[in-house]
Amino acid sequence: MNYIFSKIPQVLSSKEIIDKSFRRSKKISMAKHPDKVAMFRNWDINKLKSMEKSAKETLDSYLKKFPNLSDLDPFHKELVEILVDRDKYKMALGSIKWCRDSIVKLTTKTIKDLEKTREMDDFSKIMNSYFGRFSSFIDGINKDLDYLKIARSKLINVPDVDPELFTIVVAGFPNVGKSELVKSISSAKPEIAPYPFTTKGILIGHRYFGHIKVQIIDTPGLLDRPFNERNDMEKQAILAIKHLADIIIFVLDPSETCGYPMKKQISLLEDIKNNFQSNILDIENKVDIFKSDSSRIKISAKEKINLNELLSRIEKIIGDSDGK
Repeated sequence: MNYIFSKIPQVLSSKEIIDKSFRRSKKISMAKHPDKVAMFRNWDINKLKSMEKSAKETLDSYLKKFPNLSDLDPFHKELVEILVDRDKYKMALGSIKWCRDSIVKLTTKTIKDLEKTREMDDFSKIMNSYFGRFSSFIDGINKDLDYLKIARSKLINVPDVDPELFTIVVAGFPNVGKSELVKSISSAKPEIAPYPFTTKGILIGHRYFGHIKVQIIDTPGLLDRPFNERNDMEKQAILAIKHLADIIIFVLDPSETCGYPMKKQISLLEDIKNNFQSNILDIENKVDIFKSDSSRIKISAKEKINLNELLSRIEKIIGDSDGK
């Protein structure tokens, strides 16, 4: 299942959920009925149903919109497990479900209790008991709601990439022309999506190669430094990309106007080759400034020079992969 993390809803506190439910119940009007007892009973039952519906809708929205770890693709699953404590997260969602189910059972039982009596005094006792237990159930998950608030603040930055699409990840040192390349070979204007491990977010473009839709991603701040310069969380985030990348285009700048010598760029290329099993296509950019004598494909993303050769090479790899 492909979750849209940016649509995870805001999480209310237990007090806010309780207040919201009570406010809704107070808006329920009494319908006329020839039997006074039945009129008050029906009014109370409708208030209970309103409270149950309000709380259930809120809790259900968390259960549906927060990702279930077992349903996630490997890329998103690994990212989520870096960002949140797996056990606390599962426990919080489990508590939300328990609370929702408990409120439904309580409402069903309370309605039956109301239907069994014709004593008006009993109505007040039954309703007050319901209000107390209803509030107690929701107060009991306040810590879980607090944890989901923390989890949401991290999860909304998980990118909404499609793990089902053939994916090209662009790598290389800063200023070698990665984002320019994504823009040059994407058929539509690329979008910047949030990403929890970079300050700039990731750049995502798309292009069709024949009948196959491909997403092309630049990950600034991730695949632009050696692994040994990373903290543990960054290393895990980088390794999560191994589940996503079908091709890695490694962009080199032989003009060295990026500020990094070729020796250092080649070293990073070898680092990525050692850590990824994807098809790695190393190319040289900025041919409009400097052209080396290497056998690599040479392009200028800025001036759109020799992009057809690169696209043909990509198409061949995609074709070989599609035919397997």
